[in-house]
Amino acid sequence: MMRWHGWMLVGSLVLGGTAGAQDNQDAKASDTPTTQNNGTGDSQGMIRMGEADAIDHGEDIQKDPSAWPGTGGSGQPDAQAAKWMREGLLPIPTEEKAFLEELHHANQMEVQMGKLAQKNGRSQGVKDFGARMEREHGQADENLLAFAKTKKLQLGEPKADSSLAKAMQGAEHATMEKLQALQGPAFDRAFLAAMVGDHDVVIAKVMAGQQQFVDNTALKGMLDNLLPQLQQHRQSAYRLLGQETPRQARQAPRGGR
Repeated sequence: MMRWHGWMLVGSLVLGGTAGAQDNQDAKASDTPTTQNNGTGDSQGMIRMGEADAIDHGEDIQKDPSAWPGTGGSGQPDAQAAKWMREGLLPIPTEEKAFLEELHHANQMEVQMGKLAQKNGRSQGVKDFGARMEREHGQADENLLAFAKTKKLQLGEPKADSSLAKAMQGAEHATMEKLQALQGPAFDRAFLAAMVGDHDVVIAKVMAGQQQFVDNTALKGMLDNLLPQLQQHRQSAYRLLGQETPRQARQAPRGGR
């Protein structure tokens, strides 16, 4: 596993059923010979992007932090960062506090998006799922903060100090802005697709953390307890997304009537 300045790079787990991802799966079929199931029971399984073996198999990118490419002031990810994102690669902190801050931020985002679903969603299933995200990620965050307190750690916002982390942060902000502008059925589908993708990412981070911190008994135990809940969230979002498409198709107005 390659590490540099507190980071390692691992492949994320990207589900072929995520909205817009099926075409990418077909295009990359020759590059992804193996699949890895995330425990949700989805028929298409989880596609391992990047390296085809263990999730903690790091990829040597650039050991010199000064060689990390920037955005050139455009606010857009540079070519290298965009390439890593397309390949499903995730920057994972190797230091405990930074890793916990990543999870803390993820919980806060899920709570925020859950509240938005209750406000902007149309279907009762989406509203109920949003309430569940607010409740369960809120509780998960309380548990996380309590754990950090036992380590005398005060958690803040994660630092986006690589081009890839900055690119992912930008994509996250763009998704939130898009959801805030949507209402009704259009929101429902976009929200559920985002929930599937978000949980794919956080599941990949937790699985990487389980191996990265295998000798940290307390942290490993917390991650072991957290993972099944995240998998359940992802499975529920995926199931709701599958129900939402035919429901919206049935309700779409017919031309000329």
